[in-house]
Amino acid sequence: MDDKQVSPADLEKIRGVSSLLGVGEVECDKCGKIIKHLDRYCLNAHECPICEALLDNTADRGSHFGEHPSETPRGTRYCVDCSLKAGYLRMVRNKKTGVVFPSMFISRDEEAVA
Repeated sequence: MDDKQVSPADLEKIRGVSSLLGVGEVECDKCGKIIKHLDRYCLNAHECPICEALLDNTADRGSHFGEHPSETPRGTRYCVDCSLKAGYLRMVRNKKTGVVFPSMFISRDEEAVA
């Protein structure tokens, strides 16, 4: 993929996905790894963490999570490794500093790390 362009298919893949920093310690819903305080992780608000159903909109989410009354309708959490596997994050290098980090998007001062 070109570093300066994001295809519509790539944008559709990350619809409903947010890149966040952990507060406290939470568990990755995919592999069970603990996401420590201030570690990067992704949250797919359109995926049920219990049955992995993909939901198209807010109305679907509200009715679907009613099927799992003990679970908060938060979506599925992905640690960095699982986020990379799912294609939500890529490893990026800052061209000036050389620092490598996970990111959803690449700015003009960065390049994708293969």
